[in-house]
Parts: sequence; C-alpha cells; structure tokens
Amino acid sequence: MNTRHEDEQVKVMSGANDWYKQAGRNPLTGPGFTPQLMARIEEAAAAGTKESKGQRRRIGRAAGLGALSALLLFSVMVWPFGPGAGFDPAGRLAAVLGQSSGAAVVQPSTTPSGSSKGLGLYMISAEFELGGLKYYMPLPLDRNKGAAMAVETSAGIVWSPPPPVVNYLKPKYTHNTEPYALYLTPKGHSELSVDSAKRLYVFPLYAGGAQSYLSLGSLFGAGDYLLFFSSSYTIGENQKRSRAKLFVMDVREASEGKISVPRELPVTEESYQVYRSFMAVNPDEAELLAVYYTDDGKGGYTQHNKLYDIATGSTQVLSGKITTENVEKPSKLHYGELTLDSKDLVTIVHYEVNGEQRSTEVGMKTGNQWFYDWWYEEHGEKIDESSIEN
Repeated sequence: MNTRHEDEQVKVMSGANDWYKQAGRNPLTGPGFTPQLMARIEEAAAAGTKESKGQRRRIGRAAGLGALSALLLFSVMVWPFGPGAGFDPAGRLAAVLGQSSGAAVVQPSTTPSGSSKGLGLYMISAEFELGGLKYYMPLPLDRNKGAAMAVETSAGIVWSPPPPVVNYLKPKYTHNTEPYALYLTPKGHSELSVDSAKRLYVFPLYAGGAQSYLSLGSLFGAGDYLLFFSSSYTIGENQKRSRAKLFVMDVREASEGKISVPRELPVTEESYQVYRSFMAVNPDEAELLAVYYTDDGKGGYTQHNKLYDIATGSTQVLSGKITTENVEKPSKLHYGELTLDSKDLVTIVHYEVNGEQRSTEVGMKTGNQWFYDWWYEEHGEKIDESSIEN
C-alpha cells in the first residue's frame, strides 16, 4: 500500500495536481511558470526523500523525484537535441535521472545550516555535496535557489548563482535582469560567495536583441575543463528559444588570470532522445562519450557512439562493446543542520579506447526509455509512449 507521500509523488509525476499542470509544456516559457509554482514543485519533490518503504523505493525516489525541481528548471538546457523547445515530462526527467557529474543541487535548505548561520534574516542557502564535502551558497530571498549550480573541477569548485528575475507575474515576459556568471572557489572552502571567490567569466545579458536573453544550463566538471549548456530565449507573446549548445571552458587557464573564452563542442545528433541514449563525462581522461540509438526497423535499436576529446574537440567512433551497469553510491542528505547517510543508484558505463578499458558515471540520460524503466520499477505500470506528447 502506498504511503500518503508516495501517492502525492504519483500525482506530481502524472500531472494530477492542478498546479503542476499549470507549468505547461515548457516551464521556462509556458504561461504557468512562476517562482511560487516552482517553490511548490520543489516542496513536493523534497517530500519524496523524507520517507521510504524499503531500500529500492528510497533509492528510486532519490534518483528520480529528488531531481524534479532541477528537471523543470533545466529541461531545455539539458535537452539540446530535440527540435524546438517543447516540454516532454518523460524525456526531460530521463535527462536528469542520475545526473551526478554536473550541477546537481543537493537538498537546498530553507533554514541556514550550522556553517551558514550568519546568512541573516533575508538570506537563504543552497547546499551541495561535492567530492565528499559540503558547500553552501548564500542567496537573497528573491532568488530561485533551485537554479543554483556548482560542480567540482581540478582547479576548485566552479559555481553560478541564479540571477534576479522580473515579471514573474507575466510568464511570457519573465526574464533575468543580470547576466549569468561563473565563479571559482578553492576546494574545502565551504562558503560559495562572491566575496571569497574568483570571477571566471560573465556571460552577455542579451543574445542578439533587447528582447532576447542568454540562459545558462547545467554545469559538468571534466578535470581541467568545465562543460555547460547555453541557449537564448526571446520574451513576448510569440516566444522563441534557441536550441541549447554545449560549450567547453579551460578552468585552469581562467583561474591563472588568462583569457579563457568558452568554445562550442558540437554535439548535434537528433536521435539522443531515442531508447537509452546517454552522455558521460570522464574527468580523468577529459573526454565525453555520447551513446545514441536509431530504430533498426525490426522492433529494436542500433547503438552508435562518438567519443569527444574535450581539450581539442576531435572525435572518434569506438568499435568495442559499450555496456552499462547500475551500482549503489554512498551519498548524504542535508536537512538544515541534520545530515543523513544515504545511497544513490547510479549508472556506470564501460568502454574501450585503443585497447584500454575505461569506466565513468553516466551524467546525462537523454533517452526516453530511462524514464519508462524507472516509472515501471517504481509504480509497476508501463507507460504508453503514444500517450506522451512529442
């Protein structure tokens, strides 16, 4: 028998709650997205991690529903390969399930923790678990802490605070009033604040016009490099959003005071939504493995791959077998001053490069089948693909 929390989670994921439906097909551009709505989505998602009914359900909720607020905020950013800016709840959740190598916000706290008690009356804190250490980002009350991002690199913690937003009561005209920026904080320094960090890069506010703005998506650490998605959006009655692009930045170079301009890493395959497609960053090798599928016309799928050298942008196709496995990974849950040991279910990919066996964690599950499998595991129900809007 499902608990009350589990019933509520099913309502959230299926769109049974009216306020969830208000988000529309694309929460960043649809007519129903507001900070108040986002806060209620975050609250519902957080509730899913507080109760469990056995190890399997606890892991499933932590990997799935715990990422719901990130899903709604970064759906367009983490999903750069589909046409247009349509919002597909199944596909977008699949894109963030198990996303641990990027900007995974770890239980942002509405109450300052022990290390952040000096935040003040009008401040909140977004918290992160990176490299086994806890970090917190002080933010004004009017910021969406679900949009705070931080990731570990060889040079330190690279992070980006959410910029202020206006016109949230008019969703079609909602936009940030300050540009996104990237900052660097030394590893082990728990406070991620502008006063104690080095500014690495400031993005343009506008993207080709007074009504077009630049958006920053999820961050991923890859040794000396930072990977991130970026796109632009145009406000107004006829909104437009560009296809997100993947960029690379040399963090070591930027941290040493050299000019490091982000460069695009062209990843443009249209079939990254199909079956169990995914991307995985290997920080030790500074490479990105992209695995995607096409319909073989016989009821099955054909696997394809590209291995990107992040430093040079060069690619190669691997001829060896590429396999994945799910493993449990120790993690921590933070609730204000309380920290609990937990476990996440993550997917590891194994592949061979020039005779050398390599493994890394899958950071972006972009194929729809990942979501369908998770839903069946959690609720014992199969999803009819034909019932999901493309």
